[in-house]
Amino acid sequence: MRWLEWAHRGYVQHRRIERLADHLSPLLPEGATVLDVGCGDGELTFAIQNRRKDLKIQGIEVLVRPGCRVEVAAFDGQTIPFEDRRFDVVLLADVVHHATDPLALLREVARVARTDVVIKDHLLEGWGAEQTLRFMDRVGNQRFGVFLPYHYWIRSRWLAVFGEMGFRVEQWRERLNLYPSVAGLIFDRKLHFVAKMRRKAEVVPCMDESKSDEQELAWESAYLRFETPAQEVRKFRNRLWRIGAKQWDHSDKVLELFCGRGGGLKALRSIHLRNVQGADRSLSLLRQYEQKEDCFACDCRRLPLADGIKDVVIVQGGLHHLKQLPDDLHQTLSEARRVLREGGRMVIVEPWLTPFLGVVHWFCGQRWARRAWKKLDALARMIELEHPVYQKWLAQPDMIMAIIEQYFEPIICQHRWGKLIFVGRGRPIRQGR
Repeated sequence: MRWLEWAHRGYVQHRRIERLADHLSPLLPEGATVLDVGCGDGELTFAIQNRRKDLKIQGIEVLVRPGCRVEVAAFDGQTIPFEDRRFDVVLLADVVHHATDPLALLREVARVARTDVVIKDHLLEGWGAEQTLRFMDRVGNQRFGVFLPYHYWIRSRWLAVFGEMGFRVEQWRERLNLYPSVAGLIFDRKLHFVAKMRRKAEVVPCMDESKSDEQELAWESAYLRFETPAQEVRKFRNRLWRIGAKQWDHSDKVLELFCGRGGGLKALRSIHLRNVQGADRSLSLLRQYEQKEDCFACDCRRLPLADGIKDVVIVQGGLHHLKQLPDDLHQTLSEARRVLREGGRMVIVEPWLTPFLGVVHWFCGQRWARRAWKKLDALARMIELEHPVYQKWLAQPDMIMAIIEQYFEPIICQHRWGKLIFVGRGRPIRQGR
C-alpha cells in the first residue's frame, strides 16, 4: 500500500487540490466568512484563499495536523463549536462520508450556515462504485488515521437530505476531472460531485400577520390597480434622478428591499446600473418580474447575504408595512446596514404625514372622489387593508427618524408631497449590534 500512497502524493494529490480549488472558489459569495469543516492539512483551503483574497476562512478538524495551512480549531466530528448562523458559508470537501453520523453533522452545518453550504463528496453511481470509492478512501486517508465508515450515498439520497436541511440546490456539477489521463477513466466517472445549496426562504412574516391570505391578495390587487408597471417605472426613475443616482458608479451592487413586482429594479437598470438585486416577501409579486434570477424571497429582518457586499440598499414603500415597531424596524435597518460596505448608501422612501398627505387622506374618505378617480380608489383600498399598521407608522415620525439615523448618517432628508426621502451613509457598526 505504501507505493500507492507515494504515487498518490506525487501523481494525484497536487492536481486534485488545484482542480477542487478551481471548482469550489467560484461558488463562494464575495466577501463571505467561510467555515471549512474537516479542513485536513489546510492545503485545499490555502489554494482557495490564494484565488479568493476576499474570503475569511476558519477551519475545524477532528485530527488537527501540525503545520496546517489554515487557522484551525478542534471539534468532535459532530458538534460544531460555533453559534447559530455564525458563518455565511459552510464548506465540506470529502467530509460527510467520513462522519460517524452524517445526518447529525449536516444538521449542525445547517445550524451554523447563514446562507450557503458548499459540498464536494462522492456519488454511489455506476458499476463498481463502492469498491472504487473504498479503495480511493484507503489510499488517500488511511495513513492519517482518518475514520473510514464508507458512508456513500446515491444522488437522490443527497438531494433528499439537502431538502431536509432546509436548503435548495443552486448548482450541481459532476465529472470534475480530478485525476490525470487514464486514471480519470477509473476514478473520475460519476463518482464525484460539487454542489452549492442556499437556505430556503424562511416563512417568518415581517408584515401585518393579522391579515388573511384573502386580504393579502386584495392588497396586491389594489396595488396593481394603483398604477401600471410603466407608470411605476417612470416614477421610480424620476425619484432616482432627484437623489443623484445617475452619478452612482454603474458597477455599484444595489439591493432593493420590498421590491414587489420589480418596478424599482427596472428603473435602476434604465439608468445603467448593472448589478441589481431585489428581495420581497411576496412570491406572487416576485413572479411578475421578468428577470427572476435577480430576485429572491426572504424575511427582510434576516437577509440571506454576506456582510458588506452591497454598495447601495434601497427601500421604496416597504418599511411602513412592518408590524412591530420599533423592533422590526431596528432589525430591518440593522440587516441593511450589515450588508452595506463601509461608505455604502441607504435610500429610504416612505409615506410621511405632511399637509399634502393629509389632504389626500381626506379625499380617500369621500365616496364621490373614489368613484371619480380609480387611482385614488386603489390607494384608499390599500390604506384600508393595511390599517392600523399604516396609521401606526404615520403616528411616530420622531421615533422612526431616530432609528433611521441610528444606523445611517443623513445626506438627504426631505419630507414633502407625503413622502420621506432619505439618503444616508452607514454609520460604523458597533460590536454586539
